[in-house]
Amino acid sequence: MTSSTLIAMLSLIFLPIALILASTPYLTRKTESFGVSIPKSVYGENQLQNMRRRYAQCMVILSVILMGGFTGGVLMLSLHEETIGIFFAVAIILFVIGAFFVYLKFHRDMKEIKKNANWARERAQKIVVRTDFHSERITYSNMWYTVPVLMVLLTTLLTAIFYDRLPAVLPLQVNFAGEVTNAVEKSYLAAFFMPIMQSYLILLFLFINVVIAKAKQQLQADDPEKSFQQVRAFRKIWSLFLLLSTILLTTMFSFIQWTYFYPIDYTIILVVTLSVTAVILIGALWLAFKTGQGGSRVHTEHSAQTDHIDRDNDQYWKLGQIYVNPNDPSLFLEKRFGVGWTVNFARPVAWLLLAGVVITAIGIPILLTM
Repeated sequence: MTSSTLIAMLSLIFLPIALILASTPYLTRKTESFGVSIPKSVYGENQLQNMRRRYAQCMVILSVILMGGFTGGVLMLSLHEETIGIFFAVAIILFVIGAFFVYLKFHRDMKEIKKNANWARERAQKIVVRTDFHSERITYSNMWYTVPVLMVLLTTLLTAIFYDRLPAVLPLQVNFAGEVTNAVEKSYLAAFFMPIMQSYLILLFLFINVVIAKAKQQLQADDPEKSFQQVRAFRKIWSLFLLLSTILLTTMFSFIQWTYFYPIDYTIILVVTLSVTAVILIGALWLAFKTGQGGSRVHTEHSAQTDHIDRDNDQYWKLGQIYVNPNDPSLFLEKRFGVGWTVNFARPVAWLLLAGVVITAIGIPILLTM
């Protein structure tokens, strides 16, 4: 595969990342701006609109600089495919770091604007809680994950039955030209690596589904009923997306495993892998724009609005993104900047859960090389 073709394919991977980061201020709740709580009524003010526009422009410029530098460097140096992959990973890391510093600048500016405006001076702050919130069915049942589990069990059973038919060398990595670049000798660990990965993904996505169901309710004080409808729709649709993604990824890994018994052109495997990845990325991007954070972009019927504003808890959000509140029993809650969920870092259990996810993700590939 030529460098130009590879660059084009990697650019397609980079584009959704750049797009979601540049659009983040437009996806968060209207009661939050760059990690700072604000009254929803000021969201449309010119000053804040200009800030969102300038942030998006900065992110576009940063994207062009990094991808331009990456493309120019690859074409000038005529790098090998694996080296290009490393360069691309470095470019992504630099982009994420640069994006954080851009955000940090706007976060500090937003804090200063809020301090000078003193929006809460003549408005009552209020916390809205529904006692029936968690009794509502806001996610799909965990029982649906039985579908991918059965697929993993079938793949595991077939691997055990036909283990003798496996080739002496099992391919692990294929480049964009359809050539095997990494392989290991047949062993029970190598043979069952795909089912192990499938099991990890199912447990991870199942855990996220639990997070969605158990996350702290965040209803807006000015329109609690509309906010509840939006939150319910938001959690329901993302729960469904997680389930479908789990089934899709499990099917993909089973397909790869079955090619060990019935070898096919590696190019087909590459196309299937890239297609599944693209579907999930595009789906996540579409949902982010469709729902917004907490369902803020979900259209619902208007209900009676009040002049109340949400209680200011900025002191618990470090840099507007890291929630640390030892007085809050909640373990999971929505992000302030972005679409998704985060944890209360004041809770030791949160650190243990994050460490478990990361260590397991790193440890599974390491086991294969032991």
